[in-house]
Amino acid sequence: MRIVSWVAAAAALLLGAGRLSAQSVTYNFETGGDQGWGHKFDNDASETFPVANVGGSNRMLVARNGDFQEAERNTGDATDPLYQAMLAASANEAGYVISYDYLIDTSTFGAGAGNFLQVGTYVNTGSGYYAQNFGTPKELELGSADLASGRVFSGTVTQTFAAKGFDLPADQTFFRLGLILNGDGANQAVYFDNISVRPVPEPASLACPALALPALAMRRRPRAAA
Repeated sequence: MRIVSWVAAAAALLLGAGRLSAQSVTYNFETGGDQGWGHKFDNDASETFPVANVGGSNRMLVARNGDFQEAERNTGDATDPLYQAMLAASANEAGYVISYDYLIDTSTFGAGAGNFLQVGTYVNTGSGYYAQNFGTPKELELGSADLASGRVFSGTVTQTFAAKGFDLPADQTFFRLGLILNGDGANQAVYFDNISVRPVPEPASLACPALALPALAMRRRPRAAA
């Protein structure tokens, strides 16, 4: 019975991990390229973004070029992890998050620092649905004092689709995930890393390791002497 319990717990753990990875996607740029990120509302290959090692991690640099929708990754390929994650999110906006790490080095802005910079995201689907989030609730905003400070601002933004106000239609066959830089400074730019669409951890999936540990402990316990 102890062996059966151990096998059942391990199977549950692996099944939960498999489901999580099948409906998640993360762009960490560790290969040195931009991983298919490209021009807004266009073919992804029509533009490339520089990737540099900053603070020990490869990051994609996106500059503000006058229009606030600055970069995107799009897909109509049902085997693409982004497609699968966005499709899953369309059925459960409260259960999926968009997350990214940011790094903003204001010491490089100089006279082009500007007075404000808002960072956000947008989504678009094949049926024409479009939504954006960079105002309220805010993802990230720097004011004139921040932009002129010469400081480095870094952190992680994580919000559910529902918190952003995104309500993706069901049964879509094309998705866009985009990055927004809305500001007024000529030299404004943001380093992005670990851009992901992933499920919010559920209690059941978090419980799997806890279930597995007692079973493993039972499996390893030596038998009492006869």
